[in-house]
Amino acid sequence: MNRITMKLIEKIDRHEVLRRWAVGEVYSEFFNPLYESNREETLSMLLSGSHYLEREGISNVLEFKQGLVDSISLYINWYRALLEINKSDLDMVYTLQLPGWERNTEGSFLISDAARNIHQVPYLDKRVTSIYTALKNKEVKLEGITLLAVDKVGPYVAVEGTGRLTSIYMAQQLEHLDLIDQNSVEVTLGIY
Repeated sequence: MNRITMKLIEKIDRHEVLRRWAVGEVYSEFFNPLYESNREETLSMLLSGSHYLEREGISNVLEFKQGLVDSISLYINWYRALLEINKSDLDMVYTLQLPGWERNTEGSFLISDAARNIHQVPYLDKRVTSIYTALKNKEVKLEGITLLAVDKVGPYVAVEGTGRLTSIYMAQQLEHLDLIDQNSVEVTLGIY
């Protein structure tokens, strides 16, 4: 397999990682604010540039994923990076080893296998099918996709944004749609 190095843009801190993650989750089904207007208010906090307001927004959005957030080592080096949206790079992205992704990938935990299976059987994962429809309608925020790796060459594990990456693979590789500007997506990359 031809391994391509991911382009690192800049080093970032854990707060920025969590802020980006939260931005990506504001409109997901996992964030259920009491009032729909709270989504916009929370997004404004996350984009405010105020560390205090951003922290409050992060807490609001990522409350339901606190266990996953807490499980990520504090000793990871974080970067803004560019993931090329081509077959060779996407074929090196794995999902977390969770039961739903085991089913979607038939045990390989590869984004590419999930994309092929869900593309053939859309009801296999209604959430990913919904994300895919939103992606085709340009209604998906790509910020917050978070990957972990031992180096910038990969392979990578998607800890956040797996549904979006699967949808991107379906659109770009399986249906040959050109939905992603400059054929790359900015991600957050954690290197151990």
